[in-house]
Amino acid sequence: MDFEIPQEVETLRKNIQDFITNEIIPLEKHYDYEKGRMPEDINQQARAKVKAAGFWTPHLPKSEGGLGLDLIGTCIIFSELGRSPIAPYIFNCDAPDEGNMHLLSIAASEKQKELILHPLIKGELRTGFAMTEPGPGAGSDPTTLQTNAEKQGDKYILNGRKWYCTGANGAKYLIVMAKVNGSFRKTTMFLVPTDAKGYTMVREIELMGSHGPGGHCELNFENVEVSEDMILGRVGEGFRLSQERLGPARLTHCMRWTGMARRALSIARSYAKERQVFNARIADHQGIQWMFAERATEIEMAFLLTLKAAWLLQKGKDARQETSMAKWKVSESLCNTIDMGIQVCGGKGYSRDLPLELFYRDARAARIADGPSEVHKMVIGRNYISEKWDF
Repeated sequence: MDFEIPQEVETLRKNIQDFITNEIIPLEKHYDYEKGRMPEDINQQARAKVKAAGFWTPHLPKSEGGLGLDLIGTCIIFSELGRSPIAPYIFNCDAPDEGNMHLLSIAASEKQKELILHPLIKGELRTGFAMTEPGPGAGSDPTTLQTNAEKQGDKYILNGRKWYCTGANGAKYLIVMAKVNGSFRKTTMFLVPTDAKGYTMVREIELMGSHGPGGHCELNFENVEVSEDMILGRVGEGFRLSQERLGPARLTHCMRWTGMARRALSIARSYAKERQVFNARIADHQGIQWMFAERATEIEMAFLLTLKAAWLLQKGKDARQETSMAKWKVSESLCNTIDMGIQVCGGKGYSRDLPLELFYRDARAARIADGPSEVHKMVIGRNYISEKWDF
């Protein structure tokens, strides 16, 4: 395993780091803390600057307008984008669109690519990924999926309820996971336009963190007709394709979270070097230095674990164990780091004078989304005990 970052990736990382610092972070002053969103006109102005700088859709191949990075390079760049909560959308690589682009690029027909993928790459539309259900159906246990599509002639009749569908408000298409004819083994992904008869966006769920573009929504599908040519892949490939999407998507989440953790630690460092207590800077007290040591080491461990998982995936190897380890440890590291940052900054950290309280609210979802920590720990332990994985 080569730990040296290729020079072209390092140059790109530094250029994007400077762009985030000089062009994106100053825009955070426009962030609406109540609605959890940026004004769309400012988003679009910033997106135009990203395109002009040549940083648009960094995760895609050059043939599709991206930067042609491998998965490790993508992770490194995403760690820079994660320093600002508004950057991923501005660079057109935010969840769920980033994962959906990946999925559509490997599984969509030419017609589906022309209809959805190409406009998505250009930033002309947004999409959603509808898998999670409010219960008793699919959360961490996909075998409890309730949404169902009944085959009728050359079309399918879709019925079900989803929630926490990120970006659904304003999305033009949704990727919807559903059983077929009641069979879990025939679980399939359907491409559903949001103007389809019988589809309703019930609500944007009010939540602890920010909404982001399109929010996190509850959806209802009542006798929604989906034609056969709007199946993504083939009937019964739903769970295989979901793993094709979720593996890399978990890692890109991890890298964004690493970037946010690094920025939180940097904010705390700046404050600790300025704030005077007991005739010394906070940074000069050993207890505070130990806090920085613990968090910096934890972030570095999580970063390297993520890169190892990306390296294995890039080699075409089974990385499910390492991906679960990375997702669990990075999400824990993120929450620990922001909590420590708030503690070091005291009252100012708890206020909206600093972005730490926003980071804190958003970070809490990291230990739930894409599989809660407890499920990943269960999988890691079970695989080790059964000797499916070993050191």
